Formats: sequence, structure tokens, C-alpha cells
Amino acid sequence: MHLTIIKFVVITLASALAAALAMFRYAFQTGESPSDDGPRALVAEFLGYWVGFILLTWSFTVAGKTVQWTLRGVAAFAALAGILLSNHFSDTTEVPETPDKER
Repeated sequence: MHLTIIKFVVITLASALAAALAMFRYAFQTGESPSDDGPRALVAEFLGYWVGFILLTWSFTVAGKTVQWTLRGVAAFAALAGILLSNHFSDTTEVPETPDKER
């Protein structure tokens, strides 16, 4: 029982590190800040990569080929969804624009 919990915690923490490194790889190459697109885009991309890495890593620890490939497919979908949501949120403004009222 304790080994399963420890394995889950290690996979979760390692996946968070891998997600952060995957996000900032582009920033290291180009010199741009990943937060230029806004906090919602940054969080969406991180969560997509994080869930994707968790499921991908977990797929190597379970028995059964069907379960493994299902987890890998869901991991790819989660990472792609995170990228698409990040792209969507990068095109929006963080503060709603309202016209100034004339007095």
C-alpha cells in the first residue's frame, strides 16, 4: 500500500519537473519569457504537459498492453489539449476591455 503511494508521489513530482523543463525549453532557446502570453496560457500549458507526463510515465508501470496504450493515447491528448488551450488563451486579453465613460 505504501509503495503505491510513494510511486504515485514520485511520478507526480518528476512529471511536474519534466513539464516545467518542457515549457521553458523554448524560452531558453529564444530568450523570451513564457509568461509573455499571460498567466492563463502558462497554466494551461503546464497542466497539459503535467497530466500528459503523469499518464505517460504511469503507462510504463501498469500491466496489460491495452491499458498501457490507452494511457499513452490519453497522455498525448492531454498534452495536445494543453498546447491548444495555451494557444487560445494567448490570444485573449487578461483584463476585459471596457470603454471609458464620458462624464
